Amino acid sequence: MGFGMGIHFAAGTRVKVSAPMEVPEWSKWDEDHGRVSTPVKKRLQSAFFKGDQKVSAEVLYISKEGEREKLRRQGRIKIRARDASGTAVVFTAEATCLTRAR
Repeated sequence: MGFGMGIHFAAGTRVKVSAPMEVPEWSKWDEDHGRVSTPVKKRLQSAFFKGDQKVSAEVLYISKEGEREKLRRQGRIKIRARDASGTAVVFTAEATCLTRAR
């Protein structure tokens, strides 16, 4: 999705992936200073993109306007994925491959 395509998710919107897929190479998680181990981050990210129902996700609000605009131009948003144990990881996803969760 490019600039001005019109797909918008408000902060706090619960989302899921519309079709299962592999984790895109450009999808990186935010630094959490060692709170969650790398294998757990990879597992959560992979489970989200494969459409696992046990992983819930919501759109995050980005306070830095420059970062928000950069992601918007790329057609990406930041989401927080959380599993049943409460472990959460923040990473980027493409807005066109997401739908609202019910």
